Amino acid sequence: MNRITEWFLNQKPLKIFLLSLLGIPMYFWLFSIIYQLDKKRNENQSSIKNMIVGLVAFYPIVYFFFFIGFFFNLFGGNSLDIFDFIMPFHLTSILCGFILMILGANSYGKYEKEKGHKTYEAVGVFFMLWFYIIGIWVLQPNLNKYINE
Repeated sequence: MNRITEWFLNQKPLKIFLLSLLGIPMYFWLFSIIYQLDKKRNENQSSIKNMIVGLVAFYPIVYFFFFIGFFFNLFGGNSLDIFDFIMPFHLTSILCGFILMILGANSYGKYEKEKGHKTYEAVGVFFMLWFYIIGIWVLQPNLNKYINE
């Protein structure tokens, strides 16, 4: 896991931007921010926090494949009753994405404050992660620098 997370944080912003258009790598990128910056801060993470971060990061990825199956099933002529079944899982996936952004923003902000770098408020980092089309260009060069410290 360490090599994957380091790989995501050592890439150029353009590569992360292009990968994020696929959707799934975005969750890996957010997970990498939390994992690597907390590790660099030597934060003693409890196993409960690690479990929550892992669940929140990988639930949307697993759900994505179920959603694709639902999407093809919808055009296969089956009824829309399945939509009522899948909606709670879809909303849970969206909630997981927001929780991941909040945790990523907190990890980023805490790392910058602890190391004495130019600090962004956690709210600002959250919005940069949410609107990643702009945020990647601001955050990724800093992440490259922080990982290589």
